[in-house]
Amino acid sequence: MNEKLDRKKIVEEAKRDLEKIIVEGNGKLLDYHAEKLGMLLGKGRKEGGTGAKTSQIRNVFDRVKRMEYNEYNVPLLRAKLFYVAGRHNEMSPLKDVLSDALKLIDGREKFERFKDFFEAIVAYHKYYGGE
Repeated sequence: MNEKLDRKKIVEEAKRDLEKIIVEGNGKLLDYHAEKLGMLLGKGRKEGGTGAKTSQIRNVFDRVKRMEYNEYNVPLLRAKLFYVAGRHNEMSPLKDVLSDALKLIDGREKFERFKDFFEAIVAYHKYYGGE
């Protein structure tokens, strides 16, 4: 994955496959898109990435990890993503993808898949240079 990072393309491709990842549980697509998003978020702006800081991502991810699924928490989490992206523009690609993924969640199994997807993004972000 050494091609120049195209933020719009990465986000749109991930959004296109969200149903397969969250609803159907396609692990290969989860891994593929998590790596692309992690790379985008982890690389600096000069390399075509957003250069998001680990603390910005962990702020949201740590809350997600502690959450249990219920219909009340999902919209609140979506609002949290918008808040963080509003404060830190470099988080916008994550917000764009994960806020759409949250719309697909209507039960515990899909919420667990969402958590897995988010965790994989965080892991790849760290690998690809997230600070």
